[in-house]
Amino acid sequence: MSAGDTHQRDVSAADRRLERSFPVGVDYYPIDLERASYAEWYDGDAEADFAAMAAAGLSLARVFVSWKVLEPQVGQYDSDADDRLAGVVAAARAHNIRLIVTFFADDRLADMNDLAWAKKRDPRADDYLIEREISLVQRIVNRYRTDEAVWMWELGNEAFFTGFATEDALEKWVNALRDAIREVDTARVIVVGLDPESFVRESGVDARSVVAGTEQGVTHVTAPYRAYAAQGPLTHGPATYLESFMLRAAAAGIPLLADGIGVHSLDASAGEEAAHARLALYSVLMNGASGAMLRRWRDVETERREPYYQDPFEMLVGLNDITGQPKPVLAEVSRFARVAARIDLGRYPRAPERAAVLVPAERYEPLPSLAGLYDPRSCLQAFIAAKEAHLPVRLIREGEGLDGLMTLFIPSAAKLSGAMWGRLATFVQSGGSVVLSYGGSDTDPAVREIFGVEFQGDHGMRPLVTCRIAQPGLVGDLVSFDVRLDLPHYALLGGGAATVVATDATGSPLLTVNQYGQGRAVFVAAPLERAIAQSDPWAAPEAVRSMLRTVYGSVARAAGAGPVIDCDDPSVEVAHFLGESADIVVILNHSAEPVTATLSAERVVASVTDVRGSEPAAVEAKAFGVPLGPNGASALRLTYG
Repeated sequence: MSAGDTHQRDVSAADRRLERSFPVGVDYYPIDLERASYAEWYDGDAEADFAAMAAAGLSLARVFVSWKVLEPQVGQYDSDADDRLAGVVAAARAHNIRLIVTFFADDRLADMNDLAWAKKRDPRADDYLIEREISLVQRIVNRYRTDEAVWMWELGNEAFFTGFATEDALEKWVNALRDAIREVDTARVIVVGLDPESFVRESGVDARSVVAGTEQGVTHVTAPYRAYAAQGPLTHGPATYLESFMLRAAAAGIPLLADGIGVHSLDASAGEEAAHARLALYSVLMNGASGAMLRRWRDVETERREPYYQDPFEMLVGLNDITGQPKPVLAEVSRFARVAARIDLGRYPRAPERAAVLVPAERYEPLPSLAGLYDPRSCLQAFIAAKEAHLPVRLIREGEGLDGLMTLFIPSAAKLSGAMWGRLATFVQSGGSVVLSYGGSDTDPAVREIFGVEFQGDHGMRPLVTCRIAQPGLVGDLVSFDVRLDLPHYALLGGGAATVVATDATGSPLLTVNQYGQGRAVFVAAPLERAIAQSDPWAAPEAVRSMLRTVYGSVARAAGAGPVIDCDDPSVEVAHFLGESADIVVILNHSAEPVTATLSAERVVASVTDVRGSEPAAVEAKAFGVPLGPNGASALRLTYG
């Protein structure tokens, strides 16, 4: 236990109110001109910017410390830079904007940590530089520790943290800086500004334990991770689920701030920027974020050159253009902030999630294991299938407890630990249901016991998916089909206790179900989730996607893990928030086409009201329609008869 863990935070009443709401904010970068010098750090009109943020309904802003400007010589601090930072804090305070203060951030424009006097030593590992970092941090924290404008201290951003080569080095640095802050300030939250999923993909360092030891985490989609997991159109298909997937993947039992929302490059239209922000903001609200931060306040004015280039930590696209004029995305963010402010998350908790996608431990194995490449994208496709089946679903990691779950999806995993197989056996025997798709290699002997099938080898790659229904209605309303999709593996199965629900064209089982104890175990002979992810996810055959969501939905509903508020359109996501006298339902259209979604409740809905305020519309039925525009969203308050 570090020294920082011995202090109990003294949370103010204002902080409690902020933590119970869903605050929306934006990164307020210190330089907006590519040709500007690092010395122009926060040399603009912060007062006008914070006034505009407040007018738009924003309540948070992230500001960045420049070590290079504040300490130009060892132990000598620049008074003008001190005054500029004080002016930023005062402007935020004047407009009731709470600040996340980031101490060490790498940023291509502001050059905040390149100290001439450091002589190229590594600020992450050099003991002397770490001592200087502690002095700088304590100096700032001591000055602002009682300032009501400061909400959080953030140790660094992910671009800075990618310089760490090992988890031990990262943990040592984080503990040193966190303990230094706690010596001065026991009240403010301390944040490590990295997303464990994108970070392990970028650096190879598993930072889950470091993040789990903090009081609040952040989650975000970086440009490289989007290119890896869901490169393509931003306003339909897999890309629209990526923010919520990353949020679920980062879950560590602490509040999570959805960070870095916004497009990464200048090739999106103004309409696409706005639609993407709307999708991301509603998605993270619906999936348990504690708040949301947009990527940048103002566009960067770039030098004229062709072709334009993009780097891994692109931060050029903001809510306002280079002249400071609001773009359509700012109006979208403002509307969302006002909707989120009407949903009291203390009074309306999300409905219980009794279904989960399992992220196998093999995902964190180093090369030459390819599980780190395959498994995250397979899990994303499983998450999307569960969402299209309208299941309240979360992600859990192998080794985490299964308490409270009724259904578990294990997509295309090649290997699970012996301990995990033991937990699965207990889970199913006790009444839970499991859907597992074959991921390649040999299977564990427990497959025969739990799933009731005899593994007879891997047929290898197949260019087609063929489905012939043998037992109609046993696992949902499945249909036969033949479609082209490259399958990297196919399990050949022999006789066993399981019932064959569907076969391929030769009669080899494709889908089986086995009653094991009080629960059911469903085996899919092909890694369908991985096959979708490795091909073109935007062009995946609808027959395969339909099969996946039908199996997921049928198994979960039969196990008691289905939704209370259902929907007839797979492109529409539904989140249900439970209240005492009324419920709130948030609906999001992941399609770029307008739809009218029919929602179905288990009891009669008396009336529906827009949470922003309107006259109640009488329903007096269990089902009602909700029109949604392209990538549209709606938040409704439901009363019951």
